[in-house]
Amino acid sequence: MGFYYLDGDTYKIENFDSLPAFSSFLPGLAGIKGIPIWVYYTNRGQGVNSFGIHNKNNAIMEFNPANTAYENTSIKGFRTFIKCDGQYFEPFFTLDKSARRRFFIKKNSFAIEEVNTRFGLKIHVKYVVLPEENVGALVRHVSIENIGDKKRDIEIIDGLPKIIPYGISNSSYKEMSNLLKSWSHIKNIDNNVPYYTVRSSSNDSSEISEIEGGYFYLTIKDGKVLPVIYDTEVIFDYDTSLVNPISFMEDSVKEIINKKQCFYNKVPCGFTPISFSLEPSARSQFHTVIGFSGSVEQINDKVHTFCQKDYFTTKIKRADDLVDGMTKDVRTKTSSPVFDKYIEQNYLDNFLRGGYPFVFNKESNKSIVHLFSRKHGDPERDYNFFTTAGEYYSQGNGNFRDVNQNRRNDVFFNKDIEDFNIKTFFQLIQIDGYNPLEVRPSTFKIKAEKRDEGNKLLKSAIVGDIKPLEKIVAGSFTPGQISNCIAINNISLSQDEDEFLEMLLELCDENIEAGFVEGYWSDHWDYNMDLVEGHLKVYPDKLEELLFEDDQYRFYDSPVYVLPRNERYVINKKGEVRQYGSIIKDEKKLKREGFVDNGTNWLKTEAGSYVTTTLMGKMISLGLSKYATLDTYGMGVEMEAGKPGWNDAMNGLPGLFGSGMSETLELKRLMSFIINNVMRADEIKLPLEVHDYLLRVYVATTKLYNKEIDDFAYWDRVSSIREEYREDVRYCLKGVYATISTSKVKEIFEKFNEKIDDGIKRAMEYGDGIIPTYFTYKAKEFEPVVDRDGNPVIGHYGLPTVMVKSFEVVPLPHFLEGPAKMLAALKDTEEAKRLYDNVKVSNLYDRKLGMYKTSVPIDHISMENGRIRAFTAGWLERESIFLHMEYKYLLSTLEAGLYEEFYKDLPTAMVAFRDPEQYGRSILENSSFIASSVNPNEAIHGRGYVARLSGSTSEAISIWMMMFMGDKLFTFDNNELELHLEPKLPGWLFDENDTASFTLLSTCKVTYHNPSRRNTYGQDCPKIERIRVIDTGEVIEGDYIRGEMAVKIREGEIKELVVEFENLY
Repeated sequence: MGFYYLDGDTYKIENFDSLPAFSSFLPGLAGIKGIPIWVYYTNRGQGVNSFGIHNKNNAIMEFNPANTAYENTSIKGFRTFIKCDGQYFEPFFTLDKSARRRFFIKKNSFAIEEVNTRFGLKIHVKYVVLPEENVGALVRHVSIENIGDKKRDIEIIDGLPKIIPYGISNSSYKEMSNLLKSWSHIKNIDNNVPYYTVRSSSNDSSEISEIEGGYFYLTIKDGKVLPVIYDTEVIFDYDTSLVNPISFMEDSVKEIINKKQCFYNKVPCGFTPISFSLEPSARSQFHTVIGFSGSVEQINDKVHTFCQKDYFTTKIKRADDLVDGMTKDVRTKTSSPVFDKYIEQNYLDNFLRGGYPFVFNKESNKSIVHLFSRKHGDPERDYNFFTTAGEYYSQGNGNFRDVNQNRRNDVFFNKDIEDFNIKTFFQLIQIDGYNPLEVRPSTFKIKAEKRDEGNKLLKSAIVGDIKPLEKIVAGSFTPGQISNCIAINNISLSQDEDEFLEMLLELCDENIEAGFVEGYWSDHWDYNMDLVEGHLKVYPDKLEELLFEDDQYRFYDSPVYVLPRNERYVINKKGEVRQYGSIIKDEKKLKREGFVDNGTNWLKTEAGSYVTTTLMGKMISLGLSKYATLDTYGMGVEMEAGKPGWNDAMNGLPGLFGSGMSETLELKRLMSFIINNVMRADEIKLPLEVHDYLLRVYVATTKLYNKEIDDFAYWDRVSSIREEYREDVRYCLKGVYATISTSKVKEIFEKFNEKIDDGIKRAMEYGDGIIPTYFTYKAKEFEPVVDRDGNPVIGHYGLPTVMVKSFEVVPLPHFLEGPAKMLAALKDTEEAKRLYDNVKVSNLYDRKLGMYKTSVPIDHISMENGRIRAFTAGWLERESIFLHMEYKYLLSTLEAGLYEEFYKDLPTAMVAFRDPEQYGRSILENSSFIASSVNPNEAIHGRGYVARLSGSTSEAISIWMMMFMGDKLFTFDNNELELHLEPKLPGWLFDENDTASFTLLSTCKVTYHNPSRRNTYGQDCPKIERIRVIDTGEVIEGDYIRGEMAVKIREGEIKELVVEFENLY
């Protein structure tokens, strides 16, 4: 047994503080009716390095970037000062050879422990987020056990050296803490529950407001609330470094308690002084609760509850059970317990970024909210501002790409999702094919025609004052705001609260909320087809309904406009042609009636109604826009809007006229889907502007293939058509729809697909057996744009504009993304094997680690390509093992049918099977990247950095599904639903009972019995002989289930299947 190991459902780390530093976090799951707080921890000091409520700026304990947190946690984090028989020491603080220290990580809690043989004490500290209460708090359970053979007299001061009063933002505190301490105020001292706040707002403004809410600190031992020290000087005296508690080292706990305290003009603390005696084997414990409440009264009302016997024991267990209740959706049992727990952890981390779907009103006016999500911000992602709403039914913000990909598999775990995610993300696609960056929590608003019913509901359901709720439902609101209002105002209801909330939401429209924020990335739309394909694996019988019946798909309307080439093609100070300043905020649009800046807006007609279409109509519009953006060589999709694709660190590519083959390969997938399915209807209505755009681009494409124009003339013509179209739809549409036959649409898209195929073949010629990921272009011939007087025309970016007459392609070194996308698309296994082999022998493969890097060496490319070039090799996006892309590549090998190759890679390429001492953290948790063997610091090769919340979790769940379900799942043939279980499992994953089990659709346990323990793939694999339905006793001969039984399984009515393979021995 090494330093890192799994013990049951707990991952343990021995001597944690002497191992490489890592950062992680508690998921903040407090239940549907609980208040989440965010908590970050590291393996230094006593673990917690920062925590707070709502968002990054509401830090109770100062938020620090990881490198600073590693330095500060031992001093500014939780501290425990102990006198054992009068002798002072501090556990978890400095190196102590007489102490054994261990770290315990569970899904929703973590703990630390020190066994100190010198003093004969075991100190155990556990942290959980308080679940299912109307206040948000971190619970710290501290226990001290006498492991010696004689009685010990113990004095302890335990707590936190710095608490930022509520109302002071984390960012302001870092810059002006000396000034802001002047606003500091503590209430509720007499109740031993100090309430940390400020006297008023601290903005330099003529409008001064009171601060509502505050942070609280309290400690309960043996059912009693203990005194609290809130004045740092009472403990540390003159030691402003906070290293030594001078007063405590010199005085007793009793003397400390009796010292006069003063909080004025100081940054306060929260410490609890305790004294007791311990007989041998005896244990003493206490619980400290630190969090946020809306008022002093609210927290005071909770104190009696906190003091009840077994309250915290129950809550701590409930915190762990809460998460287990959700991760059971992917409960798996194989010969590898680490792999089984790894899948559960990936599922958890996946919905922490994408949200856990919760359904209201399943039978009528169904509404879906994604709970517990947040943007991936943490000490290692210090550049991101994160938000987790501190309310019941908590939702958070996230980026379009991230949320989209992390919701990819929702429908496999909650059938009631149906097409919700598809409609959400396709509606957020604009008429120009771009999308807003930020996806925000869904809101609700009572329908105009339901206002009277809403008022009647409030009056009949609320006992007493209805004004607080009336105020909320007058506008847009979240379910959490309703529940919070009821809790905070102690509103009595004449019916069950859940029933009331469902009745209220049934009267509402659900609003998708989003905002532009910044930039148009070239790849965000890529992930939409994953949602469609996933949906059809569960609901293949609803294909026509999905594509054609719902004609209420809208178009998001952004105030930011992509400029034409004559505005963004410029000459820089070196005389080089570049593409800068691609977008501009449209001030005219912002002034249009009803348009909300930084709000959610939908494209309208001249008459003021929403522009709508079907899903197929949205696909046609999207596919057309991206096809019309192919680069001058017809290979990659242009990064014309100023942002790159998935690899953000290639941020210089748009300026170099960059284009991406990954997007072209995704475009081919979209085009193929349209071609294969559009004729399931006879005709389709499109907005007139889209219809005309489609025909004009088709004419240009036809002229190219008739050799009436060359490649550059074609590109120039289509680019002009695209720019004219954008100007035409910039503010509104005419509101006229044109009907086109689907046979004509198919004909057009087949011609488009032909050009895409030609572009892919051309790109392969530059790739030497590996599809390139990126191209840049150099302006070969160009002319400065001049006015009538011959003076240069200066664009809005401040540089002279230019007209380009021809481009020359500049291929970039290989990146893994292109092959990952292409491999999944290849239908020919031999062709896929050739591409796989070419990647394996290239520098994309890290031979030392047995993993795949983001790219080959890029030393020779210009710094202009992006910040990636400035990064150290093997670090961040530069030539590291970026797990999201590596896992996408592994998934693609499965999708391409390369099962042998996949399982040869798995033992080194998947985190769960790697050496944890090299990885440097729990191998149940993914990292964003692993330092590769090209990093100049050999000591960190194979170590993981930037914890957990990445796209790798979505890829890992998709890999798990391919392994255990196969690629089909449900099909619809001869008007009958069929369930196909076609696992691709290696023999070594079957346990000693010849079985491997998983959870299907979150409701049905499926056990594969494979008596020969052979691989379930390949030519000689065993075949499925029969399927036993445990619920009914029915035995189905053969390898699939059809008809009513398949429907029952999909509906969650069947709880267990046993699938029996033939015995080949």
